Amino acid sequence: MTVEVVSAEAHVLSGEARELYARAVEGEIGILPGHAPALVALDVGPLRLTMADGTKERIAVHKGVLFVGDDGKVIVLADIAERAQDIDLERAKAKAQRAQERLSRGTDADLEARLVSLRKQQLRIQVASGTQVTHSG
Repeated sequence: MTVEVVSAEAHVLSGEARELYARAVEGEIGILPGHAPALVALDVGPLRLTMADGTKERIAVHKGVLFVGDDGKVIVLADIAERAQDIDLERAKAKAQRAQERLSRGTDADLEARLVSLRKQQLRIQVASGTQVTHSG
């Protein structure tokens, strides 16, 4: 199946894939060739693909939509999308540490914004390192 991943800032990925997994707002979703047409709201989470040649791709997606057309083409339109190899892992770890520190001394008024910031950095770490990261909140 043809897959296109586009963010507000750039065209991130284009190619043929065997499978795609993403975090929808209602939970994990898997897309295989022949999937029924769909429109899915995406949460902050990893996009995992197995390409037609067997290679794996990991992309950090910070909200967006996933569309499966009548022709089976999959389009991901993301607010932010970053391929694993484009993420600066050390920078993401440092930002996650700062976000965690700010979260611990924040007020209720800015708690949500601090949690979102922390989740974004945790996602970058997860995608860049290929590991699972426990989310706070």
